[in-house]
Amino acid sequence: MSESPSSMVDRVVVILGVFERSAGPLNLGQISACSGLPRSSVHRILQQLVNARLLTRNDNEYRLGLRMFEIGSLVPHRTRMGEAARPLLQELHVSTGHVVHMAVLDQQDVVYLERVGGSFASTLPSRVGGRLPAHCTALGKALLAYSAKEVVDEYLWSGLSRRTAVSITTPQALDAALARIRSTGYATESGEAAASVACVAAPILVLDQPVAAISVCGPQERVRVDELRFQVRWIAAEIARKLMITSRRQRPRPRRLITSVPLSGHVASAVVSETGR
Repeated sequence: MSESPSSMVDRVVVILGVFERSAGPLNLGQISACSGLPRSSVHRILQQLVNARLLTRNDNEYRLGLRMFEIGSLVPHRTRMGEAARPLLQELHVSTGHVVHMAVLDQQDVVYLERVGGSFASTLPSRVGGRLPAHCTALGKALLAYSAKEVVDEYLWSGLSRRTAVSITTPQALDAALARIRSTGYATESGEAAASVACVAAPILVLDQPVAAISVCGPQERVRVDELRFQVRWIAAEIARKLMITSRRQRPRPRRLITSVPLSGHVASAVVSETGR
């Protein structure tokens, strides 16, 4: 007998509630135990949530997907990363006069977490919770440049869409751009996502992993890369430092299964080794 819609909704809410109480990935057994639902039902619902991009799966572990953020961004809320970054993003906006963004990488896109700016911001295609193709943005290129090789390889051969006449559209051109970014520590784009707009971006690296990136954007004729690159890199490094401090303060005791979001894999492995699991 199939589940009624109300029963299915109830079970989805219960399963998502398990993730609400966790800051790290969970496997099927943990989700079933915490929710009190049968493994078979949990497995079926998890697959549906992954297909809907509400959850992501890596090997046998699940975590909340960025589509949850996209939906949640329609309601005012504050994230730990946003709280750490927001004052520094505001400082960068005031010192440069340009629009400032913070974003993360999700599959082929960047998802915007923060945007600080004045009237020029209304002319940009970005919005909090919105997406743009990663290879068309300085943010996305900064994130890809420091991502794992398999992530970059998959992206390079996934098909590069064109947003403007100067967008990167070949794997060879993007690969060369990413190599330059790794060499300099910052990324640029000029008219690739939106005509007449230029951006300078830098990754926020925590334990050498790109947890997010920030950028400054403005009219092409006003963006001075040689000046902005130092400011953007410095602010990105300061945000990373604040995230590290916050993570240490909020790091769970060794017996707990969950870990903080910014250091997910690294802290999780340390906890497992300490507990002998």
